[in-house]
Amino acid sequence: MPTSNGGQVEYGPALVQNPDHTPEQKSANETTYASPPRGENTPAAWGVGWQCPTLMVVSVVCGAMISVGHHFYYRSLDNTLVNSVDQQTWAIRIGTGFAFLNKTFLASAVGIAAAQEIWATLRRKSVKLSAIDGMFDILTNPISFLIPDLWMYAKTLTLLAIISWLIPLAAVVTPATLSIRLLPTSNITQLRVPTVNFTDSFWRPWVTWEGAGSIGSPSPDISRMFTATSSSAEILPVPAPFPNSSYTLEFWGPSYKCQRLSEAIVEMQGMNFTDHLDMDAQYSSLQKLWEHEIGNSTNLTRVVYSGAAPSALNNTLFVYAAGANPLWNDNATQPTELVCQLWNTSYVVALNFTNGIRTLIPVSTELVAPANWSSNAGSHITIQKQEPTVNGGYYVTNMLFSGLIQRTLVLSASGELGNFLPSGLPFTTMSIMQTGLFACPELWNSSYYQGLGIEGDRSTAFCRNKTLARALEDLSHNFTYSLLSLNAANTSVPVMSSSPQNFYTYDSRNLLAVYMAALGVTVACVAIGFLALRENGVSQNVSFSSMLLTTRNPELDHLANGNCLGSFELEKEIGETKLRFGEIEGSEQYKRAAFGTKGSVTALSKGKAYY
Repeated sequence: MPTSNGGQVEYGPALVQNPDHTPEQKSANETTYASPPRGENTPAAWGVGWQCPTLMVVSVVCGAMISVGHHFYYRSLDNTLVNSVDQQTWAIRIGTGFAFLNKTFLASAVGIAAAQEIWATLRRKSVKLSAIDGMFDILTNPISFLIPDLWMYAKTLTLLAIISWLIPLAAVVTPATLSIRLLPTSNITQLRVPTVNFTDSFWRPWVTWEGAGSIGSPSPDISRMFTATSSSAEILPVPAPFPNSSYTLEFWGPSYKCQRLSEAIVEMQGMNFTDHLDMDAQYSSLQKLWEHEIGNSTNLTRVVYSGAAPSALNNTLFVYAAGANPLWNDNATQPTELVCQLWNTSYVVALNFTNGIRTLIPVSTELVAPANWSSNAGSHITIQKQEPTVNGGYYVTNMLFSGLIQRTLVLSASGELGNFLPSGLPFTTMSIMQTGLFACPELWNSSYYQGLGIEGDRSTAFCRNKTLARALEDLSHNFTYSLLSLNAANTSVPVMSSSPQNFYTYDSRNLLAVYMAALGVTVACVAIGFLALRENGVSQNVSFSSMLLTTRNPELDHLANGNCLGSFELEKEIGETKLRFGEIEGSEQYKRAAFGTKGSVTALSKGKAYY
């Protein structure tokens, strides 16, 4: 009940001033609590207003917009080149900024909703003072989760607090959805690369000279290169313009065309055979020339292999092998008789380099014209220079192959393999037995050779293309390809190079999943906040002014006796006191809402006037 003394009245804990007493005469028992006359009171206003709901909605909307902005920013970087360390650093900084802004807005929305749920819970239930402390502190102090009463009487609030604590985890996951990976990038650059070009300057280092500038024999350098190519059955390494690069090269070079003797005879019949002979040759047919150089069935007895380079036939090789190869001859008893002629050939090759390791892929090898000029014209090319089709490099190439195949392998009467070189061979060369050609069945798959009792691997792995004819052709191609390793000529071609570079990669699925989950639970929390607002009938918070205005109850003054400093550690007896926010009982004319003990307050009635 409001009281009056001397005409001056104070409400609540205010001291009543009586003009009939001096200040020295005032005592504690003169302090009373009273309510002012009705005309001087204004009841508390009900209504949630617009600020609290707006803050919750705007926080959620801002969080959603920031999530979308984060997604589009990272998507704009996806699969783009990382130009510098500084650019990468700023991308991470901006992404982290998006994540923390999103966390801030969503956590704010949940915090506002949690504040409304605190008051809604305290209106419904009487809760221990220690648990009330935890309710007001749970969003900032994880120790509050250890209070059992929170889990018993404030389950919804506890759930909101857990979500508020977990939302920042999105700021840990989402920035990491942008990462860096190495991807090969391709660039096309016009570069000069090694090529084959049979001009004078290209092949001149291949020869040793004799007499008045005539070609005597292949030089040691080109002989070593030919030996390496023949013995390995591989193309020699070519320098790479870039460790990972590729280009296509076109050039002219020599190669051999090998065919059966019978096929060559038929081909020669269609033209004048003597047009292919040197002037001093007196052989009326290719068959007679073959018999002169190699022999016939009578004098080829016990011959395993025989090769010749007839001086009467321009740039041509004769090869005889007694072994059987079903891939070449249907008749297993028929020996192999080959005529191989040097041709001017158009080459197109693709060179691919992976980590500096070369892969040469022949695109095409087109035979254009036979090298139909005499050995005399080839030897004196620098002196005569009469025939434009004559080329000294082709002549040296034929000398190298002639030296390789010119020999005869014969099974002697004593059972040994005789190796005979023709007389007058101008230079020493390697044996065909030291090359992959000897892996072809035509050389070892005969009763003569098998009669030697030589043990060894009969694999045809080193016989490229599985027949002697194709292996000889392949060796001529490989020799021409290996000339690229000399780097004696070059040409400009577009080179495609690839190198690993750093690119951004964006995992949109993880970012969107995390943000959608965070937004989803935040929307659910805000919905709970709106329900609490509706139940409370007024927007509330956890500020000091809210505590001040809702604890105007003399009963609480008595409870606070000796504890006015508000220490962190609450006395157990006080902490066990159960309080509830409601209507204080006993006020008749002016109803008052405040915290009180379980028996001193009743439930608030929304819309009722409280002072």
